[in-house]
Amino acid sequence: MTPMQHRAVLVCILCVLAVLLTFGITTTLLKKEEPAPSVSESVADPTPGEDLSGHYQIDNASTALLTETADAGTDYLNDTLFLGDSNTVRLYNNGLISLQQFCAKEGIGTQVALNEGIVTFKRDSNHYTIPQAVAMMKPRRVVMTFGTNDTGMEVPDFIAHYTALIQAIQQSYPYTDIIVNTVPPVPADHSNYPHMDQAKIDDFNMALLDLCEQLGVRFLNSAEALKGSDGYGIADYYTSGDIHLKSAGLKAVLNYLRTHALQTEDRRPDTNNIPTRTMEYVSNPSSAVAAPSSEAVSSSESQAESASSSESSSSESTSEEKKFEARYRVDKNGGGTLSVGNDTGNSSVTYTVTDPDKSITVTAVPAEGHVFVKWSDGLTSKTRTDTDFKQNLDVTAVFGTASVHITSEGKGAVGSSYTFKAALSGKYAKTENLRWYANGQEVAQAAGKSSITVVVDSSMVNASYKIHAVVTYNDCKVSSNTLTITIGSGVTSESGSTSSSSSSHAGSSGSTSSSSASSGSSSSSTSSSSSASSGTSSGSSKAESESESKAEAKAEGEAEPKAETKSEASASKEAESKAE
Repeated sequence: MTPMQHRAVLVCILCVLAVLLTFGITTTLLKKEEPAPSVSESVADPTPGEDLSGHYQIDNASTALLTETADAGTDYLNDTLFLGDSNTVRLYNNGLISLQQFCAKEGIGTQVALNEGIVTFKRDSNHYTIPQAVAMMKPRRVVMTFGTNDTGMEVPDFIAHYTALIQAIQQSYPYTDIIVNTVPPVPADHSNYPHMDQAKIDDFNMALLDLCEQLGVRFLNSAEALKGSDGYGIADYYTSGDIHLKSAGLKAVLNYLRTHALQTEDRRPDTNNIPTRTMEYVSNPSSAVAAPSSEAVSSSESQAESASSSESSSSESTSEEKKFEARYRVDKNGGGTLSVGNDTGNSSVTYTVTDPDKSITVTAVPAEGHVFVKWSDGLTSKTRTDTDFKQNLDVTAVFGTASVHITSEGKGAVGSSYTFKAALSGKYAKTENLRWYANGQEVAQAAGKSSITVVVDSSMVNASYKIHAVVTYNDCKVSSNTLTITIGSGVTSESGSTSSSSSSHAGSSGSTSSSSASSGSSSSSTSSSSSASSGTSSGSSKAESESESKAEAKAEGEAEPKAETKSEASASKEAESKAE
């Protein structure tokens, strides 16, 4: 190549390199100019000012939704216990409710509310969870406001934790009405809490309405009183850039509660011996008013009295602090009594406890046709022993109705069969707790069955079998009526009383009463073990062939008494085997 050609090739190569270099630099600069995803985008937080007015959709036909009512007034609020987080604490800080009206703590979510002891009472060093405190404070109703501190959860997890909290309150104190309040909305400007997501809060609240329907509690849609037309909280109700309600917003919530009232019958057995609340932590008084002057005066007077009291007075005060009252009573619906040692048949018992180490043992004894359900503080053992007293105790024994009645149908002929059926009545009479007995021996294979069939064979002829069933709940037994089956001589049924069931408790003896009203046209009146029994008539059956039916019918009146006087002891073992 000539020198001129060499230079031309070199120029071409340089031009290509220049083009490639320019392309690479341009691409790099363009990538650098692309903005990185913001923190708010990573948590799907809507940009300030975005219209969310169409996102929150509530079913106004829901049976759980509290609709508008006449103003229920201040008495309605006074009978309400508020449970929640910082916005609930602010009700107290702003002087809108008393210390006795709330159990809450700033920064808590549903998990902490269920498991952490955040509630304290005077003269009591223990810390109680919110469900435990509800049982002690015996409120007419509770309003639950949780969720602001749970927005890091997914909706299903939030609902699972909220469900557990509600169920714990229902179990600890079933006499209170439960109202689930919406998670408060946040304003469009919540720059101090950039991670908060109003769309997720809406999702929480829509899921809470479904939860309330499932659990049979009520839903307070106070969010509609706090929201503006854009779907965010009204700015005037919040501190600038904040998510916490000011006094105006808190008052709007209380007014909404009063005008969407839940009016039901007061189901509480009593409102005695409710402990006095204390608050051991210092809350953030955001937009708060000063504590009522009466509380400050009370505190000053208490300190002055303590400083000026003599040693003897202090001793008397200490002695008085150690005196507690332990009260046990039967639920207002009845269903049983209380026993303490040999002292039985009580509707209530009360003890003054001067020694904190004193032990008190009380047994809840169900009446006929009832079982023991629980004590009002959640204990499910019918016999309880209380000791280590640090405060007054006031508990109620709750009973429920339960009964079981059995019938039979079939023929007493060899090769035929009998079918026995049990009819259960009452919330606490469950099939899985049903047991069958033949001549006093349990038929293990029939456990948990409401219907059993027994095939008759030749070894069972001229033998009698007493059949009954028992259903249990919390160690309480309810017995059915007893059917006496005599193979070859028909079927008879016993009747011990007009009640089809009774309850038994540890240490009780069987009933031997035989005075009763019989049930059915052919029933006989005899006694039954540990229960009052009632029977039904069953058609008599024939064990012989059709050709001998006339003779057998003539002799049946004599044959049946003879068969029934046969020794039951010798037939018991055989009866159990055949019934199984």
